[in-house]
Amino acid sequence: MFVYEFMAGIVDQITGAESEDESFDPHEHRVVEKPTSYADTMIHLLKGSIGAGVLAMSDAVARVGIIIAVIGVALIGSFATYCIHILIAAQYELCKRHRRGYIQYSESMMLALRGGPPCLRFSAKVYYYFVDTTLVLWQLGACTIYCVFVAENIKQVCDYYGKELSLRLHICYLLLPLTLMSLVKDLKLLTPFSSISNILTLLGFILVFFYLIEDDVTLEEEKLELKGFMEIPFFVGTTLFALEAVGVMLALEYNMEKPKRFVGLLGLFNIGMVIIMLLYILMGVFGYLKYGDDIKASLTLNLPHDQKKAQAAKVIIAFAILLTFPLQNFVAYNMIWQKMKKSLGEGKKAHLVDYVLRIFLVILPCESIGVLAIAVPKLGPFISLFGALCLSLLAIVFPGIMDACVWYPNKYGICRYRLLRDVLIVIVGMACLLSGCYTSLLEIAAAT
Repeated sequence: MFVYEFMAGIVDQITGAESEDESFDPHEHRVVEKPTSYADTMIHLLKGSIGAGVLAMSDAVARVGIIIAVIGVALIGSFATYCIHILIAAQYELCKRHRRGYIQYSESMMLALRGGPPCLRFSAKVYYYFVDTTLVLWQLGACTIYCVFVAENIKQVCDYYGKELSLRLHICYLLLPLTLMSLVKDLKLLTPFSSISNILTLLGFILVFFYLIEDDVTLEEEKLELKGFMEIPFFVGTTLFALEAVGVMLALEYNMEKPKRFVGLLGLFNIGMVIIMLLYILMGVFGYLKYGDDIKASLTLNLPHDQKKAQAAKVIIAFAILLTFPLQNFVAYNMIWQKMKKSLGEGKKAHLVDYVLRIFLVILPCESIGVLAIAVPKLGPFISLFGALCLSLLAIVFPGIMDACVWYPNKYGICRYRLLRDVLIVIVGMACLLSGCYTSLLEIAAAT
């Protein structure tokens, strides 16, 4: 990771605009018991964003054609990354104004609205709960999709060898290891899980890529073309789901030993996102070239059922995604627990509630799968719906609103460029939200 560390120090770090009190640096006042190093944070970032989503990209590419897909991933990834930078910079500015080491996403939104235009101040408390609810919904929804992905791949292998069990029973077998991993209490101790998961993911992707290139790749003209404009919102929703893990990224920035190195033109976040986008384009394009319109919601489900290497790839990637579960689950747990422990204080009761909450947040996504399987027979439209609904808000709309309020009324810069930028961001985010949800719901309705 020394290469990343060297590159991160080349340019000045982006920490927000000038504030009234430059002597107060929030990063120096953060209290993190076990901060993560640069290498730990990079490992978590890659693991948090490279999961089941990358295997859904071939289905997304098939919707819009290769040319638009490559351009689309680059644009969507860059735009979403820029919005997260805006969010982090706005939070940093609020921390300086209120002289605090860190302010969570939901509270940052509330404080920004209270200091923003008068017409928005009444909604500050509503947004506080809305942001929290959306974040928890997103994290638990991602955990649910991960469980479905792991169970489906293991089920395919077991079914081939005559061990035919229902999807729900496979999920039940996952409960014990998921619960044990979710009892780990801080990100520093989760680093070994992410490290092993990254190694397994790399090995699994190599095996998958073997199948994608084993035959001569033929680039047919029809695979370059857009199939229909109605497919674009589906592509956007799936790409957002695959690329953005907002809660994880904010948690990583908070827990980082030197958080200034997280942002910046060549900071850890940008370097990680470039790697992630390149991998997504690679897997999406080659998966579509190999399987064409027969591509499934997860690329591994297209692999041969009767070949050992394909079975090994499915099991390895499933296990890698399994190890990602506690990282996603940690964010939801941490948000809920921070609010609960204020009223519980210290003592045996608090410790008991702590463990009960951890176990409940493992069981909840697993039990949601039964409802999901009935309501949404196809996983692809649900992934797109979830990405369009939650991530359009968390990664685009909310950062735009927060930034516009933080610089109100007279700190928008030359020609009020910050305000114009934020209005454009909110409009784009709402367009992604409405169009993505509409097209995904149409597909879900057609499949039921």
